[in-house]
Amino acid sequence: MLIKSLYIRDGLFERDIILEDGVNLIFSKRNSRGKTTLVRLILYALGYSVPSTKKIKFEKCFTKIELILETGNVVYLTRENSYTISMICDGEEEIYILPEQICLLHSRLFGTDNIDILNNVLGAFYFDQEKGWTLLNRGVVIGSIHFNIDELVRGISGKDCSELIVKEKQISSDLSKYRQMFSIAQYRDSVSGNSLTEETYQEKNNVELEQLRMRQSAVEREIRRINQSVTGNKKFQEFVAEMKLLVKTEDGQCITVTKDNIVGLNDSIELLVAKKKILSSELAEIVSKIDKIVKEQEKENGQLTFFKSDSLVEAFDKKIVAIPMNQVAIKKEIDKLEKELKQLRAQIAKISRSDNDVVLSLYNTIVKYATELGIGDSESITKKYLFTSNLKELTGAVLHKTVFAFKMAYILELEKHLNVKLPIILDSPSGKEVDQENINLIMNILKRDFKDNQIIIASIYDYSFSKVNKIELKDQLLDQVIVVDKVDENS
Repeated sequence: MLIKSLYIRDGLFERDIILEDGVNLIFSKRNSRGKTTLVRLILYALGYSVPSTKKIKFEKCFTKIELILETGNVVYLTRENSYTISMICDGEEEIYILPEQICLLHSRLFGTDNIDILNNVLGAFYFDQEKGWTLLNRGVVIGSIHFNIDELVRGISGKDCSELIVKEKQISSDLSKYRQMFSIAQYRDSVSGNSLTEETYQEKNNVELEQLRMRQSAVEREIRRINQSVTGNKKFQEFVAEMKLLVKTEDGQCITVTKDNIVGLNDSIELLVAKKKILSSELAEIVSKIDKIVKEQEKENGQLTFFKSDSLVEAFDKKIVAIPMNQVAIKKEIDKLEKELKQLRAQIAKISRSDNDVVLSLYNTIVKYATELGIGDSESITKKYLFTSNLKELTGAVLHKTVFAFKMAYILELEKHLNVKLPIILDSPSGKEVDQENINLIMNILKRDFKDNQIIIASIYDYSFSKVNKIELKDQLLDQVIVVDKVDENS
C-alpha cells in the first residue's frame, strides 16, 4: 500500500502533502512545528481514532488521502468528522461508520478480514513518538489502539481462540466486580461499629411504619374477603328463597325452605360480620398509629431543617452497613476466578504459540536484527523472549533497538501473509539516549531490507538516504490560506 497524497483543511487554512515511493522525511529545523501532527493526521485520514495535538483538533478537519493498493486500485478516503469516512474506489463510494466499521474498511486496504491482524497491523508499522519506541510485544500503540503479539501470531497463523477469549473476557469482568465487592466489604466492616451507622430513632420509626403498613394491607385484604363472603351468603339465601323449595320431613309433612330456616347459614353470616368488626377495630388502631408516626416524622423533619443534616459520607456508611456482605465468601470466589483465569490464559497462550511456524520465523528475524544491532544473538535470545513481559532490563538505546528489531520482524511476517507492502512510519527515531552510530545501524537495515517499502520519518534530523522526499514544515503545518476553487475540488 502506497500513500500518494494527503489534503488537510482546518478553518481558513489548508495544505497538500505529496508523498513518494521510498523515503519521505517530514522535517523541521525546530521542534513543535507540526511533524507529529502531520503523522497523526495520516493515521486519522486512514480511519484510525488517534488523539488530536494541541494546535489542531482532528475532528474539525477535512482530510482526503490518496492510496494505491497492492492490486493497483486507487483509493480516496475522505473524513469530515470523527465518526464517518468515505471510500471511493473505481468510481464507487462507500460510507463507513467509525469506529464500528473500521475493520471492514481496513479489510479493503490490507486484503484480509482477519480481525486479529487488522487490530494489530498499526502496532507493527507505526512508531509513535511517545509510546512507539517502548512498545515491544503488547501495550498501547496510540490513544485507545492496542497491540498484542499473541493476537498477531494467531491472526497470521490462522489459529482460532475466539470462544476461549469470550470466556476470558467474561471471567475478567466477573473478577473485576468481585474485587470491587471485596473492597466494599472491607470498608463496610471497618465502619460497621462506628456510631454514625447506628440505627437512629427516626430509622426505628421508619421500620415500625413499614411494618404497620404491611399489617394494614393484610387486614384490609381480609376485610375485603369477608365482605365478599357475606355478600355471597346473602345472595345464596335469597336464591334459595326464590326457588320456593319444599322439604319433606320424616312424618310426611312438607315445609317450605326460606332464608330463615336454613340451619347454620345465619350463624355463619353473623360470625363473619363479627370477625369484620374485630378487624375493622384493629384497622382503625393501625391507621391511628400510622398517622401518629407520620405526624411525628413531619414535626421532626420540620425541626431538623434548622440543624445540619447527615453528610454524604455518613449517609453512604449507613447504606453500606445495611448490605449483607461476607468477606470470606467473596475472597473465596475471587481466588477461584483468578485460578480459572490463569488456566484459561495459559491455554490461549499455548494454542497461540506452540507448533507455530510463525513464531519460529519471527524469532529468526528478530535474532538476525538483534545480532546486527548488537543487542543479542541466538544464545541470549530464546523463542520465549518474543512473549516476555519483563522489560525492566531494557532501557535507553537497548530498548530502542530491541523494539525496532521486533517491529521489523512483525512487518516482514505480515507482508509474507498479506502479500502487501506496508508503509513504515517512524515519529522521532532519534531518541535522547540513541547516538548517531545506533541510528545509522537502524537506517542501514531500512535501506537494505525495506527499500521497496514506503518509509515516512518525522524528525528534526536529516538521514543519509540516497533519495529523500523532504516535506519541510517551517512555521506551522497548515501555512496556506484556503483557495475557494481548491475547496470545491477536494470536497
